[in-house]
Amino acid sequence: MNAKIIKFIGFSGSGKTTLIEKIVRKLVSDNIKVATIKHDVHGLDIDKPGKDSYKYSEAGANISIVSSPDMTVFKLHKRLTLEDIIINIKDVDIIIIEGYSSNGEYPTISVARKEIAKGIKGDIDKLIAIISDYKKEELENLNFKGKIFDINNIDQILSYIKNM
Repeated sequence: MNAKIIKFIGFSGSGKTTLIEKIVRKLVSDNIKVATIKHDVHGLDIDKPGKDSYKYSEAGANISIVSSPDMTVFKLHKRLTLEDIIINIKDVDIIIIEGYSSNGEYPTISVARKEIAKGIKGDIDKLIAIISDYKKEELENLNFKGKIFDINNIDQILSYIKNM
């Protein structure tokens, strides 16, 4: 796979999803094929009680697949690693990951907001960039060697991602 992979981490409420949504829209408008992976630490369930897919899962199916004209959803009854997921993504130019903060193998950007006031998530030495509403001067004590972007400067962030 030759897709560029980039990971965004940050505390809950830091604006990761909103930022990624803006980035995806701009990349797609530039005819760049994008895949996104969102890590949900709380767990998720696509089945609704009473629906056929729920009944199949309840019956013990190891894999449940729901297919419609515009979407196919695979429900595997096991946890996949991030690498297992990535290896199965085909025909895209960039893969954007949200979360998986403990997996440090991919270029990682931390998103931080003052209103969250928890600081920068992630190992500073392993981050390639910080995107935040902090002023650069407020981040100087971190001795951060990567790029620092204003969270509102989508064009500058997008340029950086495209040129990675």
